[in-house]
Amino acid sequence: MRYIPLSVLLACFLVAGGCAASEAKKAASEGSRLYDRGEYDAARPLLEKAAEKGLKDGRIWYQLAYIYDQKGDAAKAAEYREKAEPLLARRAESGEGTVEDSYCLAALYSTQKRPEEARKAAEAALKKFGTQQDLAGEDWFRLGRLHQFAGEDAAAAAAYRKAAEKMETEKDASPVLYGLALVSDAKADLLSRRYEDAARKFEKAGSVSPKFPPSAYDVALAQLGARRYAQAQEQFGRVREEATVSEAQYGADVAKHLEACGGALEKSADGTPLQQMDNPSLEAALTSSAASFREAKGKEKEGSEELREKERAFFSFAAEWMLRGNPLREASLAGNYADLIRR
Repeated sequence: MRYIPLSVLLACFLVAGGCAASEAKKAASEGSRLYDRGEYDAARPLLEKAAEKGLKDGRIWYQLAYIYDQKGDAAKAAEYREKAEPLLARRAESGEGTVEDSYCLAALYSTQKRPEEARKAAEAALKKFGTQQDLAGEDWFRLGRLHQFAGEDAAAAAAYRKAAEKMETEKDASPVLYGLALVSDAKADLLSRRYEDAARKFEKAGSVSPKFPPSAYDVALAQLGARRYAQAQEQFGRVREEATVSEAQYGADVAKHLEACGGALEKSADGTPLQQMDNPSLEAALTSSAASFREAKGKEKEGSEELREKERAFFSFAAEWMLRGNPLREASLAGNYADLIRR
């Protein structure tokens, strides 16, 4: 048997180990790139290859956990999160930890229903990265999530806006994160009654990340507020989520009527802007206008100016009620005027 010097065997071992490590890093890099693009089926085998070859990176296990959640394999996802947690915790606490490491750790805790630990991890990350201004768009998005985990909604909204602005100018930004940043920014616009801006950003999010489009109900509300009634009606018709599908049917009817009768009024009969009315006053006006509309339907001829004005007032109050996030179906059933909307 030919003698092979120990030094040669050791060199071969080191070369093989180096090749394996290099191969693992390459698989991880490509897998993470595909993951960031939402191409989870293509990313999974590469990430698993990196993990199997011994790459100690908690982000890889976190990404695999997320992919298996999307595939409906909760047991496998939980197994990968358990492996990811100690690696992410050590990395986040180290001087080499990145915004992404801290984000993954806080998100992992949140997914595991550990809100206090998610908050603490987010607060620690914000102490490290919260004042940085030279972040890439994707890290601005992660910073927004960290602010959310910390309960800082205003700061989160500002970070999401910055993320969307940055990623608009970046070549290789993740379309998934860009789309999510746009959706978060659009939701802030929706709450602030900037309906045109919200509708535009929702639309852009859908084109940037078509695999993960914004909620059809949110898009429809933005379009209703922006007076895009035909588009709002179409979007309400696309709602399939159980939580909002019934409300969307009412929304489609509100949009249809407003388009037919000239659009929503900005003020009530006494000159009060609808947006300035508190909820009890608005609900009372909605109930009163329903009674007036019903009476006019019984007295006036179809197509008369009087009937049209009563219809317009009623559906203007109904739209305002919905735009505030109030359930119109519930209010109309309680007030016995659901038939005025759904017929």
